[in-house]
Amino acid sequence: MICSSGIGFDPVVEGTRLTFGFEGIYQGTAVLYDHQSNSFWMHLTGECFAGKMAGTVLARSPTGRHTTWADWRALHPETDVLAREKRWIDQPGDQGYFPRDGSRSGAAGFPRTFTPTIQTVDGRFAPHALLYGVVVEGRARAYPFERLAQTPVVEELLGALPVTVWFDAASRSAAAFDRRLGARTLAFERDEAGVLRDRDTGSRWTMDGACVEGRLAGRRLTPLRGLMSEWYGWYANHPGTTVWGDA
Repeated sequence: MICSSGIGFDPVVEGTRLTFGFEGIYQGTAVLYDHQSNSFWMHLTGECFAGKMAGTVLARSPTGRHTTWADWRALHPETDVLAREKRWIDQPGDQGYFPRDGSRSGAAGFPRTFTPTIQTVDGRFAPHALLYGVVVEGRARAYPFERLAQTPVVEELLGALPVTVWFDAASRSAAAFDRRLGARTLAFERDEAGVLRDRDTGSRWTMDGACVEGRLAGRRLTPLRGLMSEWYGWYANHPGTTVWGDA
């Protein structure tokens, strides 16, 4: 989507597997409908906001982080790739709606029909400023990429939960984790070579939260519920969000 966000949900609700189609745009992001009840769902939150299933929220499914293909393939060389359907290959599409040339995540400008759909706005950041957003205990928090570029390893408490947020500028990729590992609460840093290490043992970690070298090799951190988004989409869906780095 133009909002730069991909997210996965469990489509099974009370034993029924829902199937979805694209309905339109609201708040500048996709609205889906399910074929079973014709209810409407927001793609950034998985919440049904109209129809027979209004108030239902789909459970998040584990999904990979937003990153480059080269970065992902290096960490996961056995990855399968979903094949494109032949009927959609080389279709011209509506160039005014989803322009194929020059369209990329974080790019300024909206397709012509988007602006009237955005009801909830905030001017603290440019609408297309990229961020990593997390929701912990029902509270949303945004980590702007422009700030993470200066501090690529963040550690703080969200409520009582010790969290760490990691950022890789080269791939414009971020991830967030619970810093607890068993009885330990780890502290992290990037060394001079840019490698993620925990200060306690000096073990090496990947952006996926897996320890691949050192005393903690084979261990894995618990990921937080988060995703990459543009500011306008994140704020519209989470108007109560706090922002890391604000006073």
